[in-house]
Amino acid sequence: MADLPDISSMKLSELKSELNLYGVDSSTFAEKSEFTAALQNARSTMPRPSTTYREVEQPKPPSEEKKSSSSKSSSSSHRSKNASSGSASSSSRRTNAPAPAAPSATPQTQQASTPAPAATTTNSINMKKLTAMRSPVTALQQIKEHPSQNIIGERNNSFLPGSPFSFSLYGSTQESDSAIIRIPDGVCLKITCASVNRKAMEEYLKQKGSIGVSLRLSSEENPEMLPMWTFDNNRSSGYTVSSLGLKVCGPRTIRLLAYMEMGFRTGASVDVHVFGSVTLNRDAFD
Repeated sequence: MADLPDISSMKLSELKSELNLYGVDSSTFAEKSEFTAALQNARSTMPRPSTTYREVEQPKPPSEEKKSSSSKSSSSSHRSKNASSGSASSSSRRTNAPAPAAPSATPQTQQASTPAPAATTTNSINMKKLTAMRSPVTALQQIKEHPSQNIIGERNNSFLPGSPFSFSLYGSTQESDSAIIRIPDGVCLKITCASVNRKAMEEYLKQKGSIGVSLRLSSEENPEMLPMWTFDNNRSSGYTVSSLGLKVCGPRTIRLLAYMEMGFRTGASVDVHVFGSVTLNRDAFD
């Protein structure tokens, strides 16, 4: 990929153009980091498109446009001359030829000549399915320093349909620290399991007032952060849950947060690891 530009130096419009070459749907992306992550993943996992980035961005020279227009005009005048001579000869032949009998088309013949709309619908579905197969689920969490809100870290992953989903949520007491999960059209995200590291949790619980951590979810329909699972020091019997059963199909954007349950703020946190899978939305292609 020596002829391709460096991703970190590309403009947003250039990122979109190259993603379109790979067939990746970027309509749900909002942050530039999501575009760069998706393009990096496409370059690493997908075949290189036959049309390169530079060929798409480079305009046609004016001299070539003039040559093309002049060749088109000369070819069109040549065709018009041939058409006029052909029409004259055909008219002379028609005067001597007997009149043909009128065709008697049956309803079955007329129906057979009409193109079947089912074929067009099938092609449209296949194109939509192909686009969905190249559109990844993206997960982005920006780790911020409080109260300054300075970004001190970032967790960014993308998952194509057919791949397992795994993401580590950085624990926080601020809802603004939640991870943004974007699910494109024709794709579904299934979240089945969550866990915390036993040793890290035991160290965290040694602090005064520490209770545990909860996995919280919000959606476009309900922006309130609601708990899906809570590890409670006094009530939980294990460090893993395997019965979440969450399925979200795109186009959708959800937020996940590992909320630290504590008596007072100490600055310490524990990661919550989330697991699942990314699949195609079969109902969208029926």
